[in-house]
This record gives sequence, C-alpha cells and structure tokens, in this order.
Amino acid sequence: MKLLLINYMETIAPGGINKVVFEIARWLSKWGHEVVVFNPAWDDSLQMSEERIEGFTLIRGYRYREPLYGLSIKNVGVIKEVIEKFNPDVIHVHGYHTLFSPEIILIIKRINKEIPVLFTPHYDPLNHSTLAGKLLGGMYDKTIGRWYLKKVSHIISVSKFEANNVKQIHKVPLNNITIIPHGVDFIDTKLAKKKGGKPHITLLYVGYLLEYKGVHHIIKSLHELVHSLNVKDVRLKIIGDGPEKQSLVNFSRKLNVYRFIDWIPFLPHEEVLKEMRQADVFLLLSKSEGYGIVVAEALAMGTPAIVTSGTALEEFTKEPGCFGVEYPPHPKEVAELILKIVNSDVRVGPFSRKIRPWNEVIKDYEKIYLDLIP
Repeated sequence: MKLLLINYMETIAPGGINKVVFEIARWLSKWGHEVVVFNPAWDDSLQMSEERIEGFTLIRGYRYREPLYGLSIKNVGVIKEVIEKFNPDVIHVHGYHTLFSPEIILIIKRINKEIPVLFTPHYDPLNHSTLAGKLLGGMYDKTIGRWYLKKVSHIISVSKFEANNVKQIHKVPLNNITIIPHGVDFIDTKLAKKKGGKPHITLLYVGYLLEYKGVHHIIKSLHELVHSLNVKDVRLKIIGDGPEKQSLVNFSRKLNVYRFIDWIPFLPHEEVLKEMRQADVFLLLSKSEGYGIVVAEALAMGTPAIVTSGTALEEFTKEPGCFGVEYPPHPKEVAELILKIVNSDVRVGPFSRKIRPWNEVIKDYEKIYLDLIP
C-alpha cells in the first residue's frame, strides 16, 4: 500500500495531531508499506525540503501562512506534484482547524476523484483560540466545514465526543465515522510510585500554553493547596510553551505561588514520559479537548490524573485512576482532590481499549486503509 498523510502542522513537533500522524507513518513503514507525509514548513524556509525519518518520507512544502489560515497556492502545487510522483493508493488528511484542509481536499478531488480520501478532524467546536475563530467558527462549521466533510470517503474520529459533534454539526452519518482513540508508547503501571515517605507533592501539566487549556485553573488550585490547605512541600511542573506563558507567569506571581512552579520548555518525548512517571498527579483542566493524549500517556505511566468533565476528557474518567471535576473547576475542590489522591492508594488501570499501545492502534488504521482501496 502507498499511503499519503497530509498534516497542516509540523509533524515532528509536540501535540496530539502530530503524534498520531508520526506514529501512523512510522508503524506502517515498519510493516512494509510506502508512506509519504506532507506538511507545510513552519520556519522561514522558502524551498521544499525532503527527509527520511523512521522509514517514511517527510516532505515540507512552503511556509504555513497563519494570516491566511493556511491557504497557499504554492502548497497546492506541491501537493499536485507529490500525488503525481507518488501515486498513492490512499490519502489521509488531518486537521479541521484551518482552511488548509478544505483547500487540499478540493485539489485532491480535482486531480483524481477515485483516490480514497480519509479525514481526521481533531475537532472540538469549543476550543477556538483566535478572535476570528470565536466569532466565525459556528458559521464556518455550517458552511465550508459541512461542505468539505461530505467530500471525503470516510472520517476517523479520535473520541466519541468528536464523532458526535461531527454527526450533529456537520450532518455526517455515524456509519461514515470510525472512532480510533490515540495510542501510547507503552503501558506500565506496575512501576507507579507510591507516596509513602515522599517529602513533597509533584504536580504536572504538559502541553501548549493556550487560554482554553486552563493552566490558570491549575495555578488557582495550587494557590488553594499552598495558602488555604497549608501544603508547602509541593512543586508544580509546567512543561510547554505558548502565547499565554508570560500572562501565566504574572498570574502565578499575583497569587504568590510563583516560587512553587517550575517553568520548563517542551522536552523530548522520552523525558516527558519520565516526568509523568515521577509526578504524583497529572492535571488537564481544559475548557475543552477533542481527545487529550497527554492524559492517556500519564495514566499509562501509572500516574493518577485530574481532568475537567463535559467534553472528550470525560471519557477518561471511566478509566481507573482518572478523576473528573466540573468546568470551570473550583480551585479548592481540585486542591482537596489532589490531597485525597496522594494520601490514598489509588489504582491506575487496567484500561479499556481507549488506552492501547500505538502498534495495536495503527492496526485499526491499516485495516480501514486497505478496505478502502478499490
């Protein structure tokens, strides 16, 4: 099988979309399939670049233009060239968030209507992070979004929450949607740490520092833990970066908890997993998430997690070791829940099929691809 994966983001960067694209490419290449991944450049490169990674070919086109939401005549030309040269059996496009995907899907259909085109939205109608997205997101969903989702051969969703939104908002029948949750590198809850005589509590957040991610709620909860519940032996590690970082730093100073926080830039994935294993509680208090891969990864390391209910994150609360709070979370409730978790013998796992190793997850993708080839 010859598979072309198309991603609007940088495939080797952190994030759930990039991770699933990378793992599909890596595993299918290992199993003997030919895989090409295309994504726009996210630096100042003006020329195409091509490299081999883990057995697959990664092609970077021209720079992604954020003011144009990814629209690019130059990248359309690159996609045409890649399709004509590679002649894929199946094309899988990822990412609903910009105009890049509908542009690319339209071009693919004009080049060859017979090529099966799958689409994974990674979609959440509540997490628009730009002003334009907040103002025009609903209109986009019901016009352009609804139009181009009907052009694809099949949709793969990463959660029941996402699939239901695609069905309700875009009027896609559920029989044209397959749910495949993201995978994890490995599952080993046996090595989970016990609180015992540990001198302090370690809390952890990993991800982009964006408003909807709710890191400010974690900082509020830390304030309650330190100043209301008088827990001084605590460290909050925030691993990630993003436009909200300085605002969050200032907020932590205002709440007098800055000295309890370690601000750490994105780390290699192996180091992130080590931090997850060493943490006592992982927190993701987002307004909304289409999946929340870091929660799956933390649980797979044997670390209890606290998430906000109401969207895709709520699906994790059915897994042993994951606890849900309402959004917006009450800081004192979260602080008390943290203490309850670290002072008790919380069992993490065994898990449902929602948390599986990547090699098992990719078999599901492989089956869908092969079934769609004429």
